[in-house]
Formats: sequence, structure tokens, C-alpha cells
Amino acid sequence: MKKFSLTFFIFFAFFLFFPPFVQSEERSVTVKPKEKRDLAVEAKKGLDTALLNTKYHALIIGNNNYKYITKLKTAIADAEAVEEILKNQYGFQTKLLIDATRGDILDTLNDFRKIGKNDNLLIYYAGHGEFEKASGKSYWLPVDAKSDSPSNWIIADDITSSIKRITSRHILIVSDSCYSGTLTRAVSGDLSKAGEREKFIKKMLERPSRTLMASGGNEPVADEGGSGHSVFADAFLRALKEADKNIFTAEELFHGRVKSSVAGKSKQVPEYNDIKNSGHDGGDFIFKLASVPLFPLNKGGEGVVEPEINVKEAPKSDFSLEDLDKKAKQIEDNKAAWGNTLNKMQSAFNQVAEYQKRDIEKNLKIAAWSKFLNSFTEDNPYSDDDERMRQKAKQEIEQWQKVAMATVVGDTRDTVTGMELIFVKGGCYQMGDTFGDGENDEKPMHEVCVDNFYMGKYEVTNEQFRKFRSNHNSGDYGGFSFNDDNQPVVSVSWEDANEFIKWLNENSPLTKGGRGLYRLPTEAEWEYAARGGTRNRNYWGDNKDDACRYANVHDRTSKSKFTGLPWENHNCDDGYAVASPVGRFQPNAFGLYDMMGNVWEWCQDWYADDYYRKSPKNNPGGASSGQYRVLRGGSWSNGPLDLRASFRYWGGPALRGIFDGFRLVLSAQ
Repeated sequence: MKKFSLTFFIFFAFFLFFPPFVQSEERSVTVKPKEKRDLAVEAKKGLDTALLNTKYHALIIGNNNYKYITKLKTAIADAEAVEEILKNQYGFQTKLLIDATRGDILDTLNDFRKIGKNDNLLIYYAGHGEFEKASGKSYWLPVDAKSDSPSNWIIADDITSSIKRITSRHILIVSDSCYSGTLTRAVSGDLSKAGEREKFIKKMLERPSRTLMASGGNEPVADEGGSGHSVFADAFLRALKEADKNIFTAEELFHGRVKSSVAGKSKQVPEYNDIKNSGHDGGDFIFKLASVPLFPLNKGGEGVVEPEINVKEAPKSDFSLEDLDKKAKQIEDNKAAWGNTLNKMQSAFNQVAEYQKRDIEKNLKIAAWSKFLNSFTEDNPYSDDDERMRQKAKQEIEQWQKVAMATVVGDTRDTVTGMELIFVKGGCYQMGDTFGDGENDEKPMHEVCVDNFYMGKYEVTNEQFRKFRSNHNSGDYGGFSFNDDNQPVVSVSWEDANEFIKWLNENSPLTKGGRGLYRLPTEAEWEYAARGGTRNRNYWGDNKDDACRYANVHDRTSKSKFTGLPWENHNCDDGYAVASPVGRFQPNAFGLYDMMGNVWEWCQDWYADDYYRKSPKNNPGGASSGQYRVLRGGSWSNGPLDLRASFRYWGGPALRGIFDGFRLVLSAQ
């Protein structure tokens, strides 16, 4: 079994801290010993003074029992052994995660924001990883990860976002997967002279560091081969147990024991690197045995420094908090200033959110979000709301960039019926339940790719359908008529729609010359078009209150006009009591109208509730047979919570209802 390659590029932002302010006034009478200098002892004393204020923390993760991908054998044993030695031999405060989910890992990382600025943090990970060469993106795989569904993988950017506010001076990531990169510095030189080693360690301790020790380069690494542990974990544990120095750097541990031991037993070659652009400033992670006392005497009493004996008189100054009051006032003023900046940022965010709803060029919407990001670049030390707005802005830019790929091609109009067609540029997307709250037949979420196609800008209307069947009656209900020329045709079955298609293919100029034939959309084409390039529940976003502007959706603040049943609370106006004339509501980003609400739309596919478990990736066409045909999009009788792009419905091919209509597609060459 293997643990696959994982690349991390971690970025950290450091805060400025005010030094503690102590006001005192004292007189001292000091009895000094006879001067006797020893450079080695003085250096050791300086190092130990620095170590007095240092605490050690460790987050240790071991994942064996993967639910959907190959299980590992040694990761949990590796993690438990690492925790034991760090806690008992090196005095770390540890947190152990076994078979951890994405939420477990990211939530625990967030808890480490509370540790001190002089503390050290070690993160040890043993489990599956993935590195995508094409995109240069790398991931940790939580225990519930699926090989074909990266939605809950932990991308390196997520780790960066989670720990960038951790203010500890030294962070070391030990990853028992693979790391792609080159060494950026070599092992330190000769430090055998008296005092030099202590000075070097103290220097490494004082300078911030962000480093990564990885079990291999850009190749698979072994899960076994180390006496019940992975080859790398076995070498790492032995190096910690058999350390020949009381205090040493992570780089010395790696070059002195780990690298040669792993490379000599397997094909993998471990690496130790500075993490670029992360706040690294030439320091290194320092290991110290817990059993080593501070200020030890040299062997034989050499270099002993007699302690200074201080006789102090009581301070005569008056106690005062005036200086702290000034600091408190400065802090409150600073918080207020940042709060004002956050309010301005929120106002700007709301302006851009409204601006993008206008009927303007998509590149202008992208430019508006980019301007927002460029105007608010500084992290707010008192709130996470600013970062949430930045992430949302980045998502909106990505969405509109994808939408810009779908282009309306001219005025493509069918001269027989007057139907307008929109060109939809094909692509790939995640089909099905993207938020985990859908029906069973919307699962599992899976990647689907569709080719280019043309789709009706509107649902087929009564006027257009009567070009084929002049006496068609869409009906009426409760005193409301469905027969207006510009209303979508209803009371048509799947079979009626295909008879209309057969007639249109024989008569329309658009089907001549090998351009393809009219047909109903496949279910995959319909959902791709309905999403309009977004990843939301609907093309207008996740806010159900926006449904009223984009869809003819029933108001459920009271009782339904037709069933008398109570509905969930919603703020839509009543709107149309039946199917509205087409094009009365705002289109999605592809320029398609009424993809949600108004009338259910027939699709070409046979319905099967388990089809998503076996659907092909490219241009799926539905089940090969069945009893029902697929309907999509909801109708005028549905409430906003029923309208989501992934929702599937069905009906018999001969079913005719006042809720059901259709729109057509035409293959694009």
C-alpha cells in the first residue's frame, strides 16, 4: 500500500506585539563573585534563558481506516508512537487525531491559534495524500475522502488559511507522504568549539522558522517496512529516541539520522526544506530533551559560575495603572479603527454584489470584484469577517470567468416556429447533490462533461406549439387560463413533445445541411445549462429570497391557492397564479430564461433512481429503459425551497399536466 505525494506551500502572517511594560524603581546592593569567565558556560546560560519561555505543542494525525479508498496499515501506529515519544521524552503538549475527517483536522488546527508567540508547534501527518501535476495542487485526504470526488479533500491552501494566524515562532510539518521540491540550504558547519554550538542553537531559536520534513520526493512512499511502522516513521522515531545531543535542530535530526536511514532501506529519498514565502527568517525548530535541566554544571566542575547574590531594597515608587490605561485606550482606538475599516469593506462588498446583478458585460462584473479585493488587502486582527468576504469575492470571480466561456451566438432563430436559440459552450461540472441535503436519487455527486449545444432561450410557447397542432388546448384551472400565446405550452406529454420535434426536424431550415436535429435535452445537459456556470443551489445563488426575481415561484407565506395546504414561510410576493408568459423574470448567466419555476420541463432520459452510481462521465444519456421519463426545474406551484438545479422528478411518457412543458436543444457542430 502507498501514501501518495503531497506538496505544501504554507503562507503565514505575523502580528506585531507590544513588549510588556513594567514600571519600577529600586536600589540594589549586589555582592558579585570573583570574575571568572567561561565562554561556553555563558553561551549555555544564554540559550537556557531563551528556552525558559518556550513551550512545545504537537498535532499528530494518523489515518488508516479509509471508507472509500485503500486502507493503510501503519499510519495509526506511527502517529501513536510519535505522540508517546514527543510527550514523554521531549515534554510536548500533544493532540492526537485518529481516522480524522476534514472538519476534525481544520477545527483542531484553528484551536492552535491560542498558543504563545514564543512557542513551537509540530504537525505530524500520516495518511493518504494526492498531488495533481496538471494543476500543481496538493491535498491531504481525510478518512472519508473519495478518489473521484475531491470536494472534501484538504487542499494545501486550506492548511495555509487555517494556520496563517498562528503566531508561534517555529512551525515544523512532518509529513509521512511525499514532498516535491529541492533543498534550499545545507547542514550547518563545524560547531565543535566551546560556545559556538550554544550560540548557533540560540540564533536558530530566536529567528522565526517555517519548515517541512517530508518522507519522500515526488514519488510513492512505503506504508510498511519499519518494524510495524512505515520506513520513514521508523527512522524518525529512532532518531528521536537515540539523539546524541540534549538540544538539537530539526535540520540536524534530519541530516544526521533520518535521511540516510530512509534512503538506505527504500527507493524514496526524504527531504527537508524551508517553506517559501511563509515568513521563514533563517531559524529552525529546536528539540530539547525534557529530562535536561537548565543551567547544568560542566563535568568536573569546570566553568562553574557562582550565582550573583542580590540584596534589594523595597521599591519606594507609588503603584499606578496610568500607563496600562494608556495602552488600553490605544487598543480600543485601534479596534474602533479596524471596525470602521470592516464596515467600509462590508459596504463595498454589498455594492459589488448588487452591481453584478445588473445586465452588463461579465468582464465588468469580474473587474468589480477584483477592484474590491485590491482595495481591502490587509487582514483584520480582530475579525474573520474580512477573510470570508475575500473568499466569497474570489468565488464570484471564478464563477463569472466560467460563465464568460458560454457565449450567445448571434440571433439564432428558427424561422418555422420563431424559437430563439442560445449557444451553450460545453464543459465539465459536478452533477447532483453538491450540498449534502438532496434526495437519494441526486447522489452521489459526480463529474460530468457535455459537448456544445444550442438550447431554447425560452420554454416552447402555446403559439409555437400550435404551428404544429393548431387546436391544442393547454387548459385552465380555478378560473385561470393557460392558453395565452406567450405562456409556455402545458398539458403536453413526453410523447407529444417528441411528435412536435419530429415535425419540426422535417420542416426547419436549421436542421438542414448536416447541422443536427432538434431533440429534448439530456438530463445532464439540462442541469449544466440550469446551473449557468455556478456551484450554487441555483443560478441566482443560495439565498431563497432571490428566487422571486429569477423564477415564477409560488408564495408560501399563506396557503396554496390550489391545494389549501400551509407552506413554509417565505417573503416572495404572490406573483403569477399560473404559468407566466415566458421571459418575464431575469435570466441566468447563460442567457436562458425560466430554467427554474414556471413549468416542469421534459428531458430525453428514462428515469432511474440509482443512475448516478453508474453514470458515464462524458455526455450521459440516462438509463437504457424504464417506466418514467425525467422532468426538471419545478413549476409555478412550487415554493423556493423546492427549486434547486439538482432536483429530479419523473412522469409517465403519456402524462399530460398543467404543470408540465418543455424546451428544445439542437446539437452544435
